[in-house]
Amino acid sequence: MGSPPSRPKQTAQGKEATECVLFSNEDTEFLVVWRMDRGPHGLVRYLVRPRTRQRVGDLMEVDVLPPHAPSSARERMAEEAQLASWLTHPSIARVHGLFEDGGRTFLLKEHVEGCNLDTVINLGILRGRWMSEAFCLYVGGMVAGALHSAHTARDEAGRPLGFVHRSVNPCCIRVGLGGVVKLTDFASAWSLLPGRLRTPKGLLRGEIDYAAPERLLAPGGHGVDARADVFSLGMVLLELLTGRSLYGLEAVERAALGPRRKLKARSSAKAELPSWASVGEMAALAAAFRPEHVEAAMQGVSAPLKAILHKALRADPAERYATAAELQAGLQACRRALREESYGAEDAASELLVAQAEAVVSPHREQAGLLEWGIFPDDVPMQW
Repeated sequence: MGSPPSRPKQTAQGKEATECVLFSNEDTEFLVVWRMDRGPHGLVRYLVRPRTRQRVGDLMEVDVLPPHAPSSARERMAEEAQLASWLTHPSIARVHGLFEDGGRTFLLKEHVEGCNLDTVINLGILRGRWMSEAFCLYVGGMVAGALHSAHTARDEAGRPLGFVHRSVNPCCIRVGLGGVVKLTDFASAWSLLPGRLRTPKGLLRGEIDYAAPERLLAPGGHGVDARADVFSLGMVLLELLTGRSLYGLEAVERAALGPRRKLKARSSAKAELPSWASVGEMAALAAAFRPEHVEAAMQGVSAPLKAILHKALRADPAERYATAAELQAGLQACRRALREESYGAEDAASELLVAQAEAVVSPHREQAGLLEWGIFPDDVPMQW
């Protein structure tokens, strides 16, 4: 079984100062600002600016599906746009719509200027210090609220849509320059939407590095519900607080290699997104970890916050928070216990700016290529 890399390498592409029109819709042209890293499902993604004769709008992101893409890919993009129409929480990045032009399909999304939590974790590596517990509690509370809103969403007839994000990970959580927190990328979500696309047999949707044990161990993922997203958010918060990945702990890997019960994971199962381990290897890690491993990973974390993460990271879903709302309430109670309830968006923005400034002068500055979306790209100058 392999070991996880220190961080997955992600690089930004060069800024394109052009007047190139990517596509048009009625009287609006969408101008390319620059080409971003590819989205989580390999689609080309651009940062664009809408322009009409009367005004120039705010920056947006757009995923582009080429004309030669299979029809299933377009159907899936259309489903993502339809699902997003019921997601209106302020901490969920909006999807503005699906458009076609010149044989290509475009999914237009809200742009959150800032960085994602993968970059925030990398900033901690560069400066040798993690973000404060107040920052983590604030971000965790916002994301938990967004997840609860998605989990309880209903269609226009009042029918539950049964959303499960299935891919909660550091890259899909963004912190804006003003401290706003947004959950993004519902492309791997499961739902009760009539006529929804079925997951191909043998494919595990979403990011498996942060997947709940029941998603990795149960054939077909039967019975997976909102508590799987609670677990994944707990994994993200653990890494944000400590830099440690639960499934990547040496003690967990040793336990996975020792005697264990026969796994239910399908040997032929494949992950939808790239990972440092196969589905079977990740399932072995998920089956092996215990509360004592979680405890060992939380060195330096306060007792109230440890209690929150212990409950979120239970292997048995029945022992976790039953809903994301319960997790959010737990995080809010923890903020009160630590006297951090006044910490808000401005505080998060200020702390992130300090982290970026400290990372700039880090002796490990050569590791900048590990960071996402160009916080330190050599070809996109930044002002500090």
